[in-house]
Amino acid sequence: MKKLLLAAFVIASLWGNAQEIQKEYEVKPYTAYLSEYKPYYEMVYSQIESNPDLSLPEKLKRLNEEISRLKDKFRKVRKTEFESKSTKLSVSHSCTKGNSGGVKNCGYKYVSAPSPAFYTTKEWISVEGDNKGTVVSNDGSSAGLKMTRAGRGRNAGVLYAVYKYRPDYIAVTVEEDTDKLFNKVIQ
Repeated sequence: MKKLLLAAFVIASLWGNAQEIQKEYEVKPYTAYLSEYKPYYEMVYSQIESNPDLSLPEKLKRLNEEISRLKDKFRKVRKTEFESKSTKLSVSHSCTKGNSGGVKNCGYKYVSAPSPAFYTTKEWISVEGDNKGTVVSNDGSSAGLKMTRAGRGRNAGVLYAVYKYRPDYIAVTVEEDTDKLFNKVIQ
């Protein structure tokens, strides 16, 4: 019995931790909206279905109009949710030179997007400390800080890059989430 209780506790703990794994910059799963949209759909369906003054084609038309309206509402909410999310990542870089002659080139250090769904731009990066050059990859998936040192000493800096969801990712995912959500809503 103790082993069973211990196993149940471990499983419950793991489940709780799994739910906390969602990062602050990630949107909630589309299924989180089910509790909002399904009851409303059921209420509207019931009202339309029980109206004796409507023919079957009229009932279907009104139901389709309501579903379209709900889908449009969800699309707007979901798009806004994606657009409101971002994360700020950083990379430190330094370059140390022991003698006074010449220039030491320590190259670039990069920070990368948390997933392929994210990107950054030159406008969304900043540097604290020494900045010997920055670069953003063509697709916005990474940003880099260059560091060099002329003469004896050390240069050091931190590059900060804000990452947001890609607009094309948002468009595709919002449509997919809308289809998946409303397949569950009308079941």
